Amino acid sequence: MDTNTTKPGRFFYGWWIVAGGFIIMATCYTIFVNCMSLFQAHIVRDLAISVGQFNTGVSLSTVVAIFASLAFGALVDKTSARLLGGLTVVVTAIVLLLLSFATLLWQFYVLCTIAGVIVIAGTRLLVSVLTTNWFNVRRGLAISIALSGSGFGGVVLSPLTSWIIVNYGWRMAFLLLAVICLIASLPIVIIMFRNRPSDKGLAPYGDNAREKASARQKEQKDTSSDTPVNIAVGWRVLRRSGGFWILILGFLCMGIVNGAIIPNAVSNMTSVVIGDTEIVTGGHSTIWAGNVWALYLGVVLVAKVMLGAIYDRLGLRAGTIIGTASCIIASLALCFPATEWAPIVAAFAFGFGTCMGTVSPPVMSVKQYGKKDLGMVVGIVTAFELFGAAIGAVLSGILFDSFHSFIPAWLMALAASVLMGVTLMLSIPAAVRIVESCRAKGAPQLDAEGFEINPNVETPTETGSI
Repeated sequence: MDTNTTKPGRFFYGWWIVAGGFIIMATCYTIFVNCMSLFQAHIVRDLAISVGQFNTGVSLSTVVAIFASLAFGALVDKTSARLLGGLTVVVTAIVLLLLSFATLLWQFYVLCTIAGVIVIAGTRLLVSVLTTNWFNVRRGLAISIALSGSGFGGVVLSPLTSWIIVNYGWRMAFLLLAVICLIASLPIVIIMFRNRPSDKGLAPYGDNAREKASARQKEQKDTSSDTPVNIAVGWRVLRRSGGFWILILGFLCMGIVNGAIIPNAVSNMTSVVIGDTEIVTGGHSTIWAGNVWALYLGVVLVAKVMLGAIYDRLGLRAGTIIGTASCIIASLALCFPATEWAPIVAAFAFGFGTCMGTVSPPVMSVKQYGKKDLGMVVGIVTAFELFGAAIGAVLSGILFDSFHSFIPAWLMALAASVLMGVTLMLSIPAAVRIVESCRAKGAPQLDAEGFEINPNVETPTETGSI
């Protein structure tokens, strides 16, 4: 496949993909994943529902996103990115508009389900796969910049949303967020998104001589032991490989951590009204909690870029250790919500730890197993992580309703964090063994975009490798 390389000094088009991903993550994704906790106490009070019922709605969006991720993973490889991105933005705005008119629990559930199918599955997975397709060098950095839009959006939208809720109500907040999504995201997604560099007559970043030379200079200072995978492994091999399912278990645990912390963190700092009873958890004001949440999202903005750079420079082990330690610290700090220092410590720690849930799936998937069936593989990893998030959201709500305290949920997150670190670390050497087995059996080589150079050679299957 002939493609033109980027001329020296010319702006690489792939950075437009990164910019589009950044904006769609800053609006569509951030609102449903990072800002919904700001609405929890208010919707629970006005709709006369419990925390468990609210979290069930959040988890519904996550559950349906599991299956939607599998579909999107295949669609990204075959369908126009502009079509998928545009559909995601429009549906986001419509769901937010309808949420502002919700008066019954079932309406909230239906809209959360639609959001899960299109928004949660469509944004992160689409951005991850597209960015991976466009970059061979600085891939971790590019992915992390694109996904860090959720942190930037949170820094801007979290205090804004809190202010609107306090002064004009949560319904007006949903309306204004719908407008922001349309104005900010739709134009750049429709105009700029392309599936692969070859769609613009280009090669992936890092595939021309100048970029390769620059990469070699950086590799001399790179202590990472991760070896690029340039052979076809693919889903046919991975579905039968124990090492891949160890990776899946790790991200399932990461999902539990995110699912427990994200929807409950703000209420943990303030109070929750159930019926006529107010349960004081942290006792802080909504504005104070919103500012701490904005701090967390600001840390996310920086931490995602840092985590991508760590993966590029130091490798998978370093990123996994740092991310796991951050989740453990956050889980412990959340147990002391009435203090002023613990929520801030938790915000800093979880701001880095939660990035394991967005940056790590595409980076670890491509670093461990290459670009063969990338959309499907990342979609499967994402689906199981979302399944974990659904488990975490539901169980945390049930635990709160049972004990009238979030501490049991934080202990659950602590256990999941430890198991996540252990399994993700074990997945790294397991992946090396799987790839070497495929190489020994004559697996086809891949070109820069992940296509088989000799597609007539049958990819070997692998059974039971760990």
